Amino acid sequence: MKNGKKQTRLSGVERTDQIYSVAAQMICERGFDATSMSDIADAVGITKAGVYHFIPSKKELLFAIMSYGMDTLEAVVIKPAREIADAEERLRAIITSHSMLIARSSNDEGHSPVTILVEEELGLSPAHRRKLRQRKRVYVDLIRSTLEEMKAEGKLKDVDVTAAAFSLLGMILWVARWFRPDGKLSREQVAEEICKIAFGGLLQIQANGKRKNTEQTE
Repeated sequence: MKNGKKQTRLSGVERTDQIYSVAAQMICERGFDATSMSDIADAVGITKAGVYHFIPSKKELLFAIMSYGMDTLEAVVIKPAREIADAEERLRAIITSHSMLIARSSNDEGHSPVTILVEEELGLSPAHRRKLRQRKRVYVDLIRSTLEEMKAEGKLKDVDVTAAAFSLLGMILWVARWFRPDGKLSREQVAEEICKIAFGGLLQIQANGKRKNTEQTE
């Protein structure tokens, strides 16, 4: 007996991508534990057995989504940033590109699958958790080393670079919780405002508002 679900003809890769996209959105909205494979199957329009044909388990699905998110982050943010020699410009590129990435990923309710990278890590197996944390660490180290370069150049206020790196990431990732595509600010404006806030809190400035010149003689 047929289950009545409307079957859409998609290639294996297209169907897998569809499952990833639908599942990511549902997990953002409901949380990992509250999202069942049956829920995902219903949303995609195939049977639960059909989902398991493409995805071996719920934990594997979560890891695949997170890995896809990290792949995107590397392609859009990390690799281009590594090509920028100047540390200050590199940091500006990181903040702008990452903020834009999250804003582009947000739907009308402001949810972004990118947030799964942070909020649902406990749903992973220990082995997958270690792999994901290693990939995250590479990104944090890039931000931290960039801040260390800026500090060595005398451009930073007296801040701890590790605390600054994680604070920057927290500010960027929170975009997914408040940004609305139909809101007052465009994606570009959001990225610009975050840069203003970040650099306003990090860069050395003089009383006249200009950046302090550390090479100036006393």
